[in-house]
This record gives sequence, C-alpha cells and structure tokens, in this order.
Amino acid sequence: MHLKNLHMKHLVLTFLISGTFSIWLTGQITVTNAGFPQAGDTLITAVDNLPDNIAITAPGGDQTWNFSGLEAPFSRRTIYGEAADGSAGADFPNATVVANIAEGADGYFKVTENTVELLGLFGADPAQLGLEILTRFNPPVIVRRAPMNFFDVNQSESSLKLPFATDNLPGGIFDQLPISPDSLRLDIVSDRLDIVDAWGTLTTPNGTYEVLREKRTEVRETQIWAKVGILPWADVTALAIGALPPEAADLLGNDTIITHNFFADGVKEPIAVLTLNSDETAVENVEYKSNDITTSVQSANALQPGVYAFPNPAVDNVRFEFSNLEPGNYDLKLFNILGAEVWSDKFFINGNRAIKIDISRLKKGTYLYNLVNDKGKTITTRRLIIVRP
Repeated sequence: MHLKNLHMKHLVLTFLISGTFSIWLTGQITVTNAGFPQAGDTLITAVDNLPDNIAITAPGGDQTWNFSGLEAPFSRRTIYGEAADGSAGADFPNATVVANIAEGADGYFKVTENTVELLGLFGADPAQLGLEILTRFNPPVIVRRAPMNFFDVNQSESSLKLPFATDNLPGGIFDQLPISPDSLRLDIVSDRLDIVDAWGTLTTPNGTYEVLREKRTEVRETQIWAKVGILPWADVTALAIGALPPEAADLLGNDTIITHNFFADGVKEPIAVLTLNSDETAVENVEYKSNDITTSVQSANALQPGVYAFPNPAVDNVRFEFSNLEPGNYDLKLFNILGAEVWSDKFFINGNRAIKIDISRLKKGTYLYNLVNDKGKTITTRRLIIVRP
C-alpha cells in the first residue's frame, strides 16, 4: 500500500474518533529538543530479541505501558563526537556530530533546533556486501523532530544510491547473474509516515517515564541496477533475487518496517523502540534505554562471534544470544561438569539470533555450553550456572 493511502487511513483511525479529543489532550507532554544528541554524549541501550507480554495498544491518551520484564545480556553504547573529527568529516561539512550506528559504519548527523538529520554513512555498506562506502541520503533521513506533540503527523522520503564496480565485490557474489555488468548500483528508496498517536506512562527495567508514542511506518524498496558498456542503467533486481544466495536476495525488493517509538522529554535515548511484525500482531524485538548492564559479557560494540547465556545464573529458563556469526548451521550443546552432554540443538544463524530454552529439569550446578559450526570448529565455550530457589 502506498504511504499516501496509509496516511489517509491512519488519519481516519487516529483523528476521527469522536468525543475523545478533550480527554486525550489533558495531561499530555511535549518532547522538546533537549533530548537531541550532542558531541560528548554516550547513549546506552539494550535489545530484547525475545520480548514477552508486550502489549500493542490502540492510539489514545493517558495510557500505561509496563515493559519492566524486558531482558538483555549486554548494553549497547553509541558515542557521539564532533563531526569534523570523524574519518569522513571533511566529506560532510554540514554535519555537527558523528556516531557509529551500525557494524563498521559511522553516521554523520546535522542537529538543528527542530530536527536531527542523518546526512550519510561512511564505512561498511548497508547491504552487507563487504564494501567500504561513502554515501549520502537525498534528502537526509529525519531521525528526531522537536517539538513533538500528540497528533503530530509527518511524512518524509529519502533515497540512497550506491554505485560500485563488480571487481570490488568479495567472493564473486554476482557471478550467477545472466549478464556481465561493468558496474552495479544499489538503490534504496524510503517513504515514511510518522504519527504521534499515543501518550502516557511507560515503565522499563531502567525506570518510569512520561512519554509520547510515535508510530513509524516505512515502506522501503531496495533495487539492484546494472550498467553494461554504453547501454543505460537497467533494473536487474528480479534477476538478482533469482541468482543471489538467500541471505543476499532477502535484502532486495519491497519491505515494510513498523515501529513504535517512545520518547520522553530531555532524554537522549528513545525510552523504547518496538519493532512489529508485518501485520502488527506481535513485537519482534525491543530496544530500550538501559543502565550500563554489568555482566560477564562484554559490550555489544566489541562482541566477538559467539553465543552468550542470560540470565546467568539461571533458574528455570535461559536465553542464548548469538552474535555476529557467519551464515550457516550451528550446534549448541550444554554439558555438565563431568563433560556429559545434557542438551543440544541445531540452528541456522545469519548474524544475530536469540532462543529461549527450558532448563527446569536440570539440577543446580555449573555447566558448560559451546557453539560448533558446520565445519566442526568450536566457536566459543562458556560457563552457565543453574540455581534453584
């Protein structure tokens, strides 16, 4: 569905609810630019990839959300610095701050009185093709706005064009294409609708906040274009989807990303960002403002490929968080202190994944868990402690 139609649909659902306006508007907050990032800020968040009991509520005011059961094994730190000090600072003269926003990629932002705009990226390419890129969004991506109030509606568009020579690609990823292009270009076009559709009180493991909820609906189209000799650029997305490995083909085509973003006035981090499934019936993951979680696990910014158990010590259930793994099949095994295997399972993992298992049948004590790839190499071995009340 095109976002212009989505726009009208949400306006009808959100605004034309008779008899409720005066109730909903009483007590709402305004989110100002006091929460915009500045050089020297460190934003700390955590991600629950298996959230339980997270309600998706209808639009409206004076709501209460309880997300206190969120869990995560480690914190994620986003450090903002002066844009001019960044590796590509000279290429973004209008940027004011820079931060590492993805694995190996720095984002350059322009912070004004009313907006935080992502101007472009330097580092690893967004399609994970193994390229180092310097690219700009046109127009910039609006990350935050201020002042923000209940009933605010904003629509924005952005695009990213990333040309590259086929010789620069690792591993002959496009060798199966039925053509031999001289150059390829990745086009990402985004059409986004933001509606501040709710307000109320939100509780997370970090505390309780007065918040506004902004629903973001982004329709994203990712295409591959090819150039052969003197011929004009041609869209070869359909050919590429059929020829590429599944993990690469899944990055192409149309996608709709729906998030609920909860903001509090004066707080740098979003209090919570819920990523919903396509039909908006379930929450796939939650990133939330966090205290600096102290565990035996290192910061997510420096994670090595592996698997991490939490909570640890565990009682009846334990989550295993897989991080930064190459695509493939993996065996996860759990051993008692005598070296006897007490549990195992197989998983296909591409990058990150989380699972939850029931350990209530196991006796209290110290266990070891290890992760083995499909070539028989042990990726990591760590300790898990099981306790009983």
